[in-house]
Amino acid sequence: MVQVPLKDYSYANARVRAMSGRLLEPRVYKELLEAPDYNQTIAVLENTEYGPDIEHFMLEGARPTTIDRAFNRNLVRTFSKIKEFFMGRPEELVNALLSRWDPYNLKTILRGMRALVPKAEITRNLVPIGAIDLVTLEEIIGQPDLRASIDAMVVFGREWPIPYGQAVMAHLTDYLREHDLSILELAMDRFHYQELGKILGGGDADTALVREVVAMEVDAVNIATLMRICGLELKEARVEDFFVPGGTIRDAGEFAKIMAQGQPELVYEALSRKMPYKEALSSAWNNFEEKGESVFEDEMQKHIIRTCLKMSKDPLGIGVIIEYMWRKYLEITNLRIIIRGK
Repeated sequence: MVQVPLKDYSYANARVRAMSGRLLEPRVYKELLEAPDYNQTIAVLENTEYGPDIEHFMLEGARPTTIDRAFNRNLVRTFSKIKEFFMGRPEELVNALLSRWDPYNLKTILRGMRALVPKAEITRNLVPIGAIDLVTLEEIIGQPDLRASIDAMVVFGREWPIPYGQAVMAHLTDYLREHDLSILELAMDRFHYQELGKILGGGDADTALVREVVAMEVDAVNIATLMRICGLELKEARVEDFFVPGGTIRDAGEFAKIMAQGQPELVYEALSRKMPYKEALSSAWNNFEEKGESVFEDEMQKHIIRTCLKMSKDPLGIGVIIEYMWRKYLEITNLRIIIRGK
């Protein structure tokens, strides 16, 4: 595979534009929506670039979980191909964008193990395109119970480029006392974004663009956390255990001031004054009573997608890669919705 020279996105962007041409056209969505039943919907997909991935898993049956696995395989193949275009700083930035899937995969495993989900089902939901490969993830899943999986994360953490095991180990006592997985999940998030902050310094435009994406992800975590914990009595808990650095909220002190508002409405108002996401926050607040704090995470994800879909202004910059990645992610998200609906 040809790799582009340092700071040169022209070759990769040309390849990515060709890949963009293979994204599904509106007529395909129309065919999917008009398909009379589930099997016909799958038949339409088999005539797209998802066909080989669906065929790969068809021996397991045409169940929605099987199709989910096909979608994940397609996503991994596609993004892995993009990673092969680069070396040097561009490769580092692309890896930074894809690293978001590492904590996603680890959280998926921990939640699945806690809920006693079959191990094969947990594996189907993984998207191993970050620094942690599928072999390592399957080793964690293969443990006999949740505690053993957590211990495995700590052990393997000594070898990972971003050693989440250290973060887990530092908060293991708190988790064992509370049995609340959000303690470990926040610890992983905080560690993840602190590590990204170390490699996203510098003033070049491409780094700034990746930093903008990461900052929105951090804000999404902090907003959801604040809406979840506001009004609760957090015995023996420290504010810095909940705050993730790297976003709009500058430090743990500012985070604490917003948290001290107590009531959800007051926290929402403080966030609206501070954050540059008024439309997303307003939409989330309108549905907060019905859906809870998760609606803030959902609306922030929509905002991140909308923003990333407008980042390809420089034809020779990393914005072309960012926009394609999110267009592809959005395509697969929409396909999952259609499949489940059918």
